[in-house]
Amino acid sequence: MFKTSKSYLSDSEFSQMKILKYPFLLKIAAWALLALNLAAAYYLDKYSGSYFGWEVTDFTVSHSISEIDFLAVGQFILLALTLDIAMRIGVLQFNQRSRKIQIPAILVQAASILIYSLVGLFGFILLYDHSVTNIIAASGAIGLGVGYVCRDVIADIVNSIVIQTDGLISIHDWIEISDGEKSQYFQVLQFDRRMVTLKDKYDYLVRIPNTRFMGLSYINLTKQVDGRGSRRFLEIQLDCLNNTDKVLEILNLALEALHDQNKNFIHTYFCGLNKIAGGFVTYKILYECIPSMQVTASESAVMKMVARFLTAAGINTGFSVEVQALDKHLSKTSNRFHEIYEFSILKALSHKEAVELSTTAKVVNCFKGEQLIQHGEQADSMFLVSEGSLEVKIRDKNDQLIKVATLWPGDCVGEMSLLTGAPRSADVFAKADAVLVEIKKENIAPILESNPRLINEISDLLAKRQAHSASAASDAGNEGLREQSKGLAKKILQFFFKKNA
Repeated sequence: MFKTSKSYLSDSEFSQMKILKYPFLLKIAAWALLALNLAAAYYLDKYSGSYFGWEVTDFTVSHSISEIDFLAVGQFILLALTLDIAMRIGVLQFNQRSRKIQIPAILVQAASILIYSLVGLFGFILLYDHSVTNIIAASGAIGLGVGYVCRDVIADIVNSIVIQTDGLISIHDWIEISDGEKSQYFQVLQFDRRMVTLKDKYDYLVRIPNTRFMGLSYINLTKQVDGRGSRRFLEIQLDCLNNTDKVLEILNLALEALHDQNKNFIHTYFCGLNKIAGGFVTYKILYECIPSMQVTASESAVMKMVARFLTAAGINTGFSVEVQALDKHLSKTSNRFHEIYEFSILKALSHKEAVELSTTAKVVNCFKGEQLIQHGEQADSMFLVSEGSLEVKIRDKNDQLIKVATLWPGDCVGEMSLLTGAPRSADVFAKADAVLVEIKKENIAPILESNPRLINEISDLLAKRQAHSASAASDAGNEGLREQSKGLAKKILQFFFKKNA
């Protein structure tokens, strides 16, 4: 495809400008036409005494057709071709030199039609009618009739010229079309004389006439300044008995985690109350992502993260009628554990084993800025994050603490100390007020003793987790992971049962 400094010419328009692919051919054609014009003028002067055929030819006078008549008509044809080629060469040079403004193909086609029409009109006047007034009156009447019949087509062509000349959209741009109540997102696939072809979020093609497209309220997301994306929103309903301040805190934390982990989401986000009705509170979540991200994909990513954080914090996402256990503290701990353990290495546990472990786990609160784990200390426990967030820090060569990771609800920390007794390998602080579920060696030891296969399964999960964290999974290979898993299993057996694997 022919390329310019700006890509807002459609494929169909380029196909009609193929000659512009070869600028040297344009120059050859221009010189050839100039030579033919000079040759025709020389021949006419030699055999008729005038350089211009229309001065000696008059089709209103009855006479036999001669070579001079053909040359007179041919002069107008050559003149039209010469002017057309000269115009195209000028457009090509302008587009090559200009970086901001590009003349679109459809404007070149319109100029070509105008050139041939004007040359044909003057040829008719000079060779046949000789009356400018009559020809203008006749052409005006015909033009009005044609204009009325083809008014929609003409309007679409004019709007196509406006769209391309002003650079309103380009191929592959993402646009947001709003009707005042909701927004839809489309990608521009093509635009020509009559239609703009768009692709919606379900990959269906939508064709909109240029005139109608110009009347739409839309935002070209791709042509915004750098760092701006597509601003979208969704709503969720939760039981009104939930603490709204706590829910908003969790929602904002979920979006912060999403922006931290998914580069498709840009910095802007906001959560707020929208309405209260029927025993439910509607929360509105505003977020910003790259324009090319499908709406369904962005909504799914947001809802998945929100659901994870809400369930991890024990927020009721169903009906307000709940059955309260007699032991409220035990129920709360058990519930928190069951909502998050499957995100950690403990997902190898069966449901029965998870229930057994949850009865001995305990909830730990860690307030913002408080240190949860200290590097080098001996410990035999791990923590599952239920609410809030943690920061993992290590010391650099200047003995300054630097952040290396952020832990969100569902993440765990301290698993190596729990399973192998290894000293803590980093310092961990609460980034925000956090609620954690603590699992100790004495809590999990009876489960491992009754089901030794869990040691191998947990070792496999731990090896994969370490390889992924070190970005070495692709380098280590399956054999390396197996060896690492065997080594971990041996350490776990030695730590728990004081015997070799």
